[in-house]
Amino acid sequence: MLVLALESSTSSAKGMLYDSERGIVGVEQMKYDAADCAIGSMDTEGAFRATMKIGRKLAAGREIAAIALGGIWHSIAVCDAALNPVTPTYTWEFAGAAQICADIRCDEAFSQELYRRTGCMPHYCYPRHTLQYLKEQGLDLSDKLFVTQGAYHFYRMTGQFCETVSTQCGTGVVNIHTLDYDEDTLGYLGLRREQFGRLVNYRDVSALSEQAAGMLGLKPGIPVVPAHPDGALNQIGNYANFAGQMTLSVGTSAALRTVADRPTFGSRNQLWCYYGVNSWVSGAAISGACNCLNWFSNTCLGGTHTLAELDAMADGVRETPVFLPFLFGERCPGWQNGARAGFYDLRPEHTLGSLYRAIEMGVLFNLRQCYDAVLGENGEPENIIVSGGITNSAQWTQMLADILGRELRVVSNPDASCAGAVALALHTVGCLEDINGFKADFELSRTVEPNEKMFDYYRQQYDRYLAEYAKMGEEFTVCAVK
Repeated sequence: MLVLALESSTSSAKGMLYDSERGIVGVEQMKYDAADCAIGSMDTEGAFRATMKIGRKLAAGREIAAIALGGIWHSIAVCDAALNPVTPTYTWEFAGAAQICADIRCDEAFSQELYRRTGCMPHYCYPRHTLQYLKEQGLDLSDKLFVTQGAYHFYRMTGQFCETVSTQCGTGVVNIHTLDYDEDTLGYLGLRREQFGRLVNYRDVSALSEQAAGMLGLKPGIPVVPAHPDGALNQIGNYANFAGQMTLSVGTSAALRTVADRPTFGSRNQLWCYYGVNSWVSGAAISGACNCLNWFSNTCLGGTHTLAELDAMADGVRETPVFLPFLFGERCPGWQNGARAGFYDLRPEHTLGSLYRAIEMGVLFNLRQCYDAVLGENGEPENIIVSGGITNSAQWTQMLADILGRELRVVSNPDASCAGAVALALHTVGCLEDINGFKADFELSRTVEPNEKMFDYYRQQYDRYLAEYAKMGEEFTVCAVK
């Protein structure tokens, strides 16, 4: 039995065709057209059409039993009453609301209340604040509808305006305790629940419309599972949606996640908490990861060196400057909206390899901060499952093991979130009773053991990083005065 998973990420459309007997039979990915994608936004309809092209390439003319959708956790588009987009889809990278969030956080009591109700700190990555920004810019929201990227695709494929609880938790408008729209938050925004999609879960499937079936080259009526966010699907696809398992994905950005049986909050407000596919997810995310490496290679060096070449130049380098990886601001642990990246303690003897190694370390030190915060609330995980672009570099992956002081389980699963969507589709057609028990045909590619001989070195480098990080924090202690 064939099922199809379609995912729309921040920068590309992805798809996976899966046979319940043979496993994966096709994987496709296509970057959005440059005209449809910018930092912080994408063309809503353009991303949908790219995703449908991927689906048609994989599945046209086949007997598909079910389709499941995936999207990103933080996105929003403003639409008219007929769900025609009147703005782009704004993603987690959109920083327009940075000052709004800084001002909100000056009211510590309200900021804390908002965080404890929704699991989302006041930060520009959350779409609820993007809506505030658009309102302040003069856009009349009173007669508009608001849709996430994944839900727009579900609407275009089925005609149903629905949002999964999991996706809307990442928007910042759902009460993390009741798993319903938070009336206090909506009241604060001046919005109404009927302006958002009806809340559903993975069991609330709808039929593929004739129009969408024509775009995919399939028969209408196929059950479609509403879109869940990539981070939640990653837990399912990596066989990690149960206690004791931590997923650590390092791609464009990076995140650490572990499931919880209740909403969990760090005592210092350093974490986020959302609802996943069928359980709460506690974790932390950083905005700068492989995007920092790409910035250095493409923008600073003009594409003259590949990442692999720079990685080779950095081999064996020990003397480096300190790099704060906040090119796109800071999410966890400090949520400093105005944080900026930079090299510190830069000296004449530093080489390209030194700078590249400093960037790699800076990203991992930011992750180490998040890792400590997650452990403080959720305890030590039994396993740490690593995926994403970091696994393409043996050096960088080894650095991560040494900095965390933990064994890493590196999976040969390039599309864990798509695999998670496959699990939901298989459940829909009765091929999988428990979605948490899904084991895709991926194998553990390798185990990376920490090198104790490097512990002291990285501890010293981490102390240097923390010293510069503390200085940065001092710049953001004064509230804006209106």
